[in-house]
Amino acid sequence: MSPPPDRLEPAPRRRAGSGIAARFTLGLGLVALLFAGPATLLLIRGVRDLSGETAEQAWLGMAFETGRMMAAGAELPEAPLAARQHSGPAGVVVQTADTEVRIGPERRPARLFRVVAGDDGALGRVDLYAPPGPPESGNRLLVLVLLVTGGLVLVVVLFGAVTARRVAVPLREMIDDVLAISRGRLDHRIRTRRAVGEVVLLGRAVERMVADLTEGQESQRQLERRQREIEVLRQLRRNLRPMTLEPPTGYRIDSALVEAAGPGTGDFVDCLADGEGRPTLVVGATATRGLPGALLMAMTRAYLRGAVLGGAGPAEACDTTNSSLNRDLARGLYASAMVARLEPADGSVELVSAGHEAPAVRWDADAGQFRKLQPNGIALGFDQGPVFRKSLEVLRLVLHPGDALFLFSPAAFRVHGAGGRELGEKGVYALARIAVEQGLEAMQERLAAFLAGAPDADLAFALVRRES
Repeated sequence: MSPPPDRLEPAPRRRAGSGIAARFTLGLGLVALLFAGPATLLLIRGVRDLSGETAEQAWLGMAFETGRMMAAGAELPEAPLAARQHSGPAGVVVQTADTEVRIGPERRPARLFRVVAGDDGALGRVDLYAPPGPPESGNRLLVLVLLVTGGLVLVVVLFGAVTARRVAVPLREMIDDVLAISRGRLDHRIRTRRAVGEVVLLGRAVERMVADLTEGQESQRQLERRQREIEVLRQLRRNLRPMTLEPPTGYRIDSALVEAAGPGTGDFVDCLADGEGRPTLVVGATATRGLPGALLMAMTRAYLRGAVLGGAGPAEACDTTNSSLNRDLARGLYASAMVARLEPADGSVELVSAGHEAPAVRWDADAGQFRKLQPNGIALGFDQGPVFRKSLEVLRLVLHPGDALFLFSPAAFRVHGAGGRELGEKGVYALARIAVEQGLEAMQERLAAFLAGAPDADLAFALVRRES
């Protein structure tokens, strides 16, 4: 599996600025204003010029048409005209009508303007003719209006296209960036250099999502590694159970291992006998957790077991194990162990502590009390041998009928119950009393009730009791 990419360093943030809608509206207004000013001036000037030309063309057209009609001898129909009347100053009335005139055998449409009266009646009737179509200048005005309108539409379309491109290009780049990220390139950045407004905010949101995705993937990898470690530890613990030991007549020997919920601390317990049938109890702990702790536990247990099964006593077994671990382990790694060997014939016990922080607890049946036993000794793996051997103390005691020896993990002092209360020294000695009086199974039930779940550290226990 390739290593996860480092977390993206946040790129320098550029301001998002105004939104797309605000930019588009403002830009469109400015463009329209810039175009409308000159266009309006041009249109006003053109209309003013064309209106004069239109009037002049209308007057000339009327004169030309009247002259043409008179020259052609045009005759109006005798039927009354359906005319519209317009009253002017000095009693002048002008009638306008669309009619037909007769020029020889032909009839032609005509636009008639008839002046019919005046205040003094001297005017009589005057007929004037205008061309039937609009003057040419009217068409020119229409063309001018169409050009101005078309120009405005074209400018707006061009501005819209430029604006759309400024939005679409960063979006296309962002789509390409997201596709690259979706193919596993989590170190790829979202390009927002040419983006504006909401597109910049969208780019930031995508980058935040990618950063969260990277963190989530790393957390998932760590969780998977942790789960694999836990599974390996469980398999290791299942395969490294204490040996099945038939206790000597008159003695009871028990061991128990309460496994942690997580990777655990690598605490272990072992019960074994040498070639002469002398039982040896071992409770050990390691200086590291997880898979390294489990491997250190397996090594320590194997070295101790090999030495004990070869007939070595507790001190010699610890010395051999210390030399092997010091040779094999990296600096700073070590293990501790409490080792007790029983001589069934007379109940004598040799007790050695190799840096084990938890004391052995002896139950003195005659005195009716517990006694802490803590021989001197440094941890396994610290020293090549001379200092270790010099520090190691062998404590000898005798178990009389009713007496017992209880070994346990140092972590037992520090475990917490459901309410957050620490078990502590008093709690451990209460468990020791239950173990001596009722056995380790009853002690485990009491411990489980206190913990209300699995502990956060492995807890190892061993007990030897002389019955008779």
